Amino acid sequence: MPLPNTSVAHALDLADARHWTRQPPKRPTARLRHLLRQSSPNALAPRLFAYPHALIRWAEGETRDLTPAQATLIEREIYRTWQPDVRRRAHQQILDHDGCVTAQLHARFAYTTLSGEFHDPRLLRVTEDLPVHHARHLFDARHQGAEEDELRRILADGIGEAYFFRALPPDQQQAAVTISDLHLIQFHY
Repeated sequence: MPLPNTSVAHALDLADARHWTRQPPKRPTARLRHLLRQSSPNALAPRLFAYPHALIRWAEGETRDLTPAQATLIEREIYRTWQPDVRRRAHQQILDHDGCVTAQLHARFAYTTLSGEFHDPRLLRVTEDLPVHHARHLFDARHQGAEEDELRRILADGIGEAYFFRALPPDQQQAAVTISDLHLIQFHY
């Protein structure tokens, strides 16, 4: 059984996989050959926690020392880079038609108000449609290679507006929401 996903970036990549027009290679050697066509071994090696010469060996089929963790990193890298044009078109089509980007989280939240910062100890399950402008900001940040912290901040802002503050009038929405502990994240669109 795979571990629950706790990365916003990878959750977006998994949701994007539903829009692919063809599937990526399945075997690690074929995946590595594809990745090495797009990037040099020196640039790819740090992302896969491997040496550049090991990547070349693995791409040629000599995978005796390829660990399961490295195979998982190769799979994630394929999900991150596969069919970028299809991904962008799908995102644009979703946003142009006021499409629904649903985020499903199992997380703890913290709130910053004028009175200070409050950490909620409860582990909440939240399933909410992100406002379109937050979904657009999330997609744009992902396309530009934003770090995980930035993606979490954008997601927290969207969840705050859609879930926590939706009943408040705009002039009373003075709190900021942050995700303090993320146990599971999934997107559906």
